[in-house]
Amino acid sequence: MSDVDWIVAIHEAGHAVAAIRAGLVFDQVSVLPDESLEIDGALYWQESDLEIVMPPELLAVVLLAGPCAEARERGLRADRMFDGVAATQDREAMAVLGLSEQQFIAATKEALAIVERDWTLIEQVAEGLADCERLDYEEVESLVGAPER
Repeated sequence: MSDVDWIVAIHEAGHAVAAIRAGLVFDQVSVLPDESLEIDGALYWQESDLEIVMPPELLAVVLLAGPCAEARERGLRADRMFDGVAATQDREAMAVLGLSEQQFIAATKEALAIVERDWTLIEQVAEGLADCERLDYEEVESLVGAPER
């Protein structure tokens, strides 16, 4: 596995672990590139979940956790992940959530806390992604455990 592929796995694992910690159920997480969407990997939601309005604050934590995990792995400050083209899809998704500055700061702090607290789990999920390229919710949940409330 190349360094770039490992970074994608860490990034996507950050999203997946944060989603479980937020109590959000996703369909699958993948490191497979999708050239039509111009993405290196993604966390995919179930079609039925798209009809349910998820709290923007929770979605923000999930969106921020990927870049925060990537920054930790690369030895960068988390805010550096949003410079240039890095985390473009996450940045665009954050923009439509309409969070206040206070909500954004709180979501960032929570994402950073999840990445630090659950770093070993993020690495385990990334290893699973490195091996299988795609994991469904149940596979990630078996590694991470039940959502924290």
